[in-house]
Amino acid sequence: MDGDNRLYKLAITPTGRRLWTYMAAILEVTEMDHGKVFPLKRFLVNFQTHLDCGRVESAPEGYRLTRIGQDYFQARYQAGNTQRIERGAVEQMIRSIRSGVGEDEWVELT
Repeated sequence: MDGDNRLYKLAITPTGRRLWTYMAAILEVTEMDHGKVFPLKRFLVNFQTHLDCGRVESAPEGYRLTRIGQDYFQARYQAGNTQRIERGAVEQMIRSIRSGVGEDEWVELT
């Protein structure tokens, strides 16, 4: 993360494609997509399915993506994926996570 460590989360967790986009942005901002550990529950309360499927695992001081998880979330950028996300939408979500400004209500991460 950059010098300003303040991050923001959506006040209400989205659903569907917006949730998939939000998750991708969270993984990038926290650098979990590159193997870093982060207390993911600060952003999302429920990601049990990802734990159960072996995509996310518990680690000291938080959670990390497994190799399976890295591949799974990266595949969402590929054409033909039923959970496909757009790079531009993820970048916009990243800006909102870092600034607290954007669609919907954003609250500072605690």
